[in-house]
Amino acid sequence: MNVVVVGMGEVGKNIAQYLSWENHDVTIIDNSSTALAEAEEVMDVLALMGPGGSLATLRKAEVGNADLVIAVTDDEEVNLLCAHTAKQLGAKKVVARVSSQDYIEGETGFYHNILGIEMVISPQVLAAIEFQKQIRSIGAVMVENYAQNRIELIQLPLDEQLKVVGRRLQDLHMPPGTLIAAIKRDAKLIIPRGDDELLLNDEVFVIGNVESMSRAEEYFGKKKRGAAKKVVIVGGGNIGFSIARSLQKDNIDIILIEKDKDICRKLSESLDNVLIVNGDGTNINLLKEVGVENCDALVSVVSHGEEINLLSGLIAKKLGAQKAIVLVHRPAYQDLYEQVGIDATVSPRLVAANQILKYVRRGEIIGVSILEGGMAEIIELIAPERSGAVGKKLKDIKFPKGAIVGALAGEDGVIIPTGEDQIEPGMTVILIATPEVRSKVEKLFAV
Repeated sequence: MNVVVVGMGEVGKNIAQYLSWENHDVTIIDNSSTALAEAEEVMDVLALMGPGGSLATLRKAEVGNADLVIAVTDDEEVNLLCAHTAKQLGAKKVVARVSSQDYIEGETGFYHNILGIEMVISPQVLAAIEFQKQIRSIGAVMVENYAQNRIELIQLPLDEQLKVVGRRLQDLHMPPGTLIAAIKRDAKLIIPRGDDELLLNDEVFVIGNVESMSRAEEYFGKKKRGAAKKVVIVGGGNIGFSIARSLQKDNIDIILIEKDKDICRKLSESLDNVLIVNGDGTNINLLKEVGVENCDALVSVVSHGEEINLLSGLIAKKLGAQKAIVLVHRPAYQDLYEQVGIDATVSPRLVAANQILKYVRRGEIIGVSILEGGMAEIIELIAPERSGAVGKKLKDIKFPKGAIVGALAGEDGVIIPTGEDQIEPGMTVILIATPEVRSKVEKLFAV
């Protein structure tokens, strides 16, 4: 596929890197020579310097011959202009990133066929959805759903009190319908075998049918899943507003702290059953006054304040909040945040890149999710009738090391497979694979 990516911020870099790994022909455009040089060091791409909305730049990049043009600069008007111009020049499909709600309606985070653009994506709305998932699963670090919400993947930390620490996976008595699909250890991701041990401070990725996941959380010492009763939100921008508006439907006690008085007035006019507090989300006395020590989750989503989100989250944890979830603009910081005590992080840029990659990889592959900033991918696909992997027992399929079938879903329900199970035509297959072996795994399911 011939792809042009405009904008080498975090979103653009992630997309270009993954598409380059998959041997697509990728051209990158940015008006910063530094950004282009950094990208060329780590990926096999053609780099072109110039403004993304320039007709001359787009012609030089030969966007008229492109299968897909992805405009993801930090300027939404440039993105829309770029996408529209590329379409006029003959690009088959175009995708644009926007930030404000002026160009979009609804709360899905991605929108089709707007202004002649096949897909318009909002990182802020997508991030708000991710925060809502975190709030609705208090004991987990990360929650993802697959196979039309029949299969769930959750990320759970291990501490020294758990009996599973020091034991091999094959010796565990996992709840029926669940499987440990991956282990995060010391900034590395392991696709495990039965003889791998769980160690202190590991984080496990558990996959299973949705009905079994609350038992899995209990097995790993986490609070039984249930709706949060009290949430404190720091930051009343687009993301904070979207989270509050969604949660107010769930009969949750919501407190939203915002420093700007004018924004507080607008929020109070737009939100029902939400206590709006004008103040600083890093003020210890204020956090005590709103009872952060009794909240199920502190969510800090200040758009222009990386340090504010980190500090408010750490203070909340120190005061006794059950879970701190914060916005991170630089994905490279996510591991660091969790190491110092933040329970979970959400990067709008990574979420947006993930959604765009799903769109790029449509076909038999339903979707691809990035795991831990690119250490692995979760591939959801429909098993083709004539592929080499169909009709065989899993133990007879030569899966490369670094890949695992996490779950199967068919008309008869969800299967957490063993080597004796086989993939039938039309089944939804959930695969977890490292980037190095992803292409090998996909070849197994090629027709």
